[in-house]
Amino acid sequence: MTYSIVAFDEATGARGVAVASKALCVGAHVPWGGAGIGALATQAWHDLRYGSEGFALLSEGLSAAAVVQRLTFGDPDAPHRQLGIVDAENRLVSYTGSRCLPWAGGMCGVGYAVQGNLLAGPQVVEAMAAEYERRRGEPFVHRLVQALLAGDEAGGDRRGRQSAAVRVWRGEPAGLADVDGIADLRIDDSELPVHDLTKLVPRYWLEYGAADEDALPLSGAVRDRVRGALSIADDGLEPELARWASELNLESRLVDGAVDPVVLDILERGEVVVLSELEAALPPTGWPA
Repeated sequence: MTYSIVAFDEATGARGVAVASKALCVGAHVPWGGAGIGALATQAWHDLRYGSEGFALLSEGLSAAAVVQRLTFGDPDAPHRQLGIVDAENRLVSYTGSRCLPWAGGMCGVGYAVQGNLLAGPQVVEAMAAEYERRRGEPFVHRLVQALLAGDEAGGDRRGRQSAAVRVWRGEPAGLADVDGIADLRIDDSELPVHDLTKLVPRYWLEYGAADEDALPLSGAVRDRVRGALSIADDGLEPELARWASELNLESRLVDGAVDPVVLDILERGEVVVLSELEAALPPTGWPA
């Protein structure tokens, strides 16, 4: 009893799932995917086999439509199940069994599939689709979560709210399993899980985003500002900056011989101030990819 969006990002090739439900820990069992393979959401009368076997079929190169056909064939409970899938060729399918609890349904658009069951009405998936399309060109994780938020604000799961999640995988494997997943953000039990998920996105960008292209050379007045903010002498400035950044999980934003403006901003104004501003605005470029 869930609503979700499954999509691929035209800019980076990444694929992902965002999902919310009046159920505990929805991010632990609805989203499945892998770098260079695809992504899927299995929901309604939930069967983990649809996740594990569906992912295995995608790994073999089957199309999204073929995966639905293989999973549902011979399954007496298929009319109670729901799926959203994007495959390695970015083909999309949204499947809703005829006996899913109302309101239940889904739709596909350019680069995405949205689906849900036990919803307040069709306006939920319509709002998700419209918001995802409206935010074309924005960072993928942000775009997925904002589509989920639109569905929540259109009524979402008619039973209420409990958990939400977003998972994103690279378009192609990076060679290391622990970096093939770009994002895995979850709210497992909350009164406003989707809203809480949106608050995690700026933190995610802050900690895992790339350093700004316009990093400032660590010399002259900029060096003086960093030294003053750290309250240290010039000797050992770089090691102390690295130590401070590691304590705030900002290692990805360190640059040899320069300082990321984001890092300098946090150093001078404080992490809480910067995060509060990011929560109210779209984070800029330099997202994980």
